Amino acid sequence: MSGELIAVGLNYKSAPVELREQLAIAADDHGRVLTALREHAGLAEAMVVSTCNRVEVYGVPAAGREHATVASQVMPVLAELQRVTGTHVGDHAFVRRADEAARHIFRVTASLESLVVGEPQILGQVKDAFERAREQGAIGPVLDRCLSLAFKSAKRVRTETEIAKGAANVSSVAVDLARSIFGELHGCMALVVGAGEMAEQAAVHLREGGVAEIAVVNRSAGRGEALAEKVNGHYEPWDRLAAELVRADIVIASTGASTPVIDRALLKPVLKPRRGRPLFLVDIAVPRDVAADVTGLPQVFVYNVDDLQQIVHDNLRSRRGEAERAAAMVEEEVGGFVQWLRTRGVGPMLGQLQAFGREVAEIELRKHQAKLAALSPEQQGAVEALARGIVQKLLHRPMAAVRKAGSDGNAGSFDAVVLAEALAQLFELSEPPVAVVEAPPRRSEGGG
Repeated sequence: MSGELIAVGLNYKSAPVELREQLAIAADDHGRVLTALREHAGLAEAMVVSTCNRVEVYGVPAAGREHATVASQVMPVLAELQRVTGTHVGDHAFVRRADEAARHIFRVTASLESLVVGEPQILGQVKDAFERAREQGAIGPVLDRCLSLAFKSAKRVRTETEIAKGAANVSSVAVDLARSIFGELHGCMALVVGAGEMAEQAAVHLREGGVAEIAVVNRSAGRGEALAEKVNGHYEPWDRLAAELVRADIVIASTGASTPVIDRALLKPVLKPRRGRPLFLVDIAVPRDVAADVTGLPQVFVYNVDDLQQIVHDNLRSRRGEAERAAAMVEEEVGGFVQWLRTRGVGPMLGQLQAFGREVAEIELRKHQAKLAALSPEQQGAVEALARGIVQKLLHRPMAAVRKAGSDGNAGSFDAVVLAEALAQLFELSEPPVAVVEAPPRRSEGGG
């Protein structure tokens, strides 16, 4: 049904990193993707959240489009745009609608669905996705309301709970993993490949972890030099990547490249001058920065975002109580949005139904105007009041039922939207009132 919220996509819980990286959407490609989703999947409103851990679409089906049909088209459209073939994308995707879709969006924004619960990056990523969609004209009243309240909810969680206190993000988890392998990091040389937000976080954590040296390799000298200066390291140009790999003990890769920047061809010549020293590679980028073909190279150990889950699990366990408090807060905020969503279309429909009833009464009165002329003005007024009163009495109970369904939200009550659409169909509100008076043959298709 139109106006219903849906959330469709895949994330680290449902899909391996290999598939997520194939579907990952670059920031400057959101416009093309949103256009395709609206034109080919049937979404009236749409936004796309693409991070290292998820590729998800939040949207509202266009008027007259069934939510199940629209939802089933989202992943095929994404797969075609990203040229993903030979993979059953749908097998790894989830579909949520209405209340569950809202709950998912709120939880994602509040970092309750993150690989590392409580990490702060996701809120900014969802905000960026929302703004990109708004710039493309893809945000309508439902997503605008939903995301505005989700942002408010996420802020409340961060303010009123300690879920983010000591909360590791993916970058810090990567450093924790290095520490678990090397022990103390004093004496280690670390190489950070990339200079974006996650690379910066990793570099900061490495410095706090006590590494002896940090080198930053980045295609953009300006950003690379700025990061190196921030962490008291040194910048090296991109063509020095192989040389720095010879020296490094720990490599954390987080570039925005669409293809791997470290592969077997690059690493193999590096191994001989390393003289058997182990090389620890942590790839926190999606798409991956480290190619799969490096697996099996001697003394090369590779970890990606999916390999960090055990540390993440320990992190979550230590803050489970705060996560439960945060979840309860989010649930309250979700309830407010669901209440709004339930009643959003009820008011206009009830107004239309009342107008329909008044018009029917007026049509009937006009049909009998000649006979009414013989009555006194007082008698005519009584007949007119009777006709209008009967119509309003007949409409009162169904209208009251719709209002109650929209206001109480009880699990056992009928959904207000379902009742409203049923009334619109039963009373054929899209048809002029005269059609009711003339009693046309019953239509084979439902209106409304």
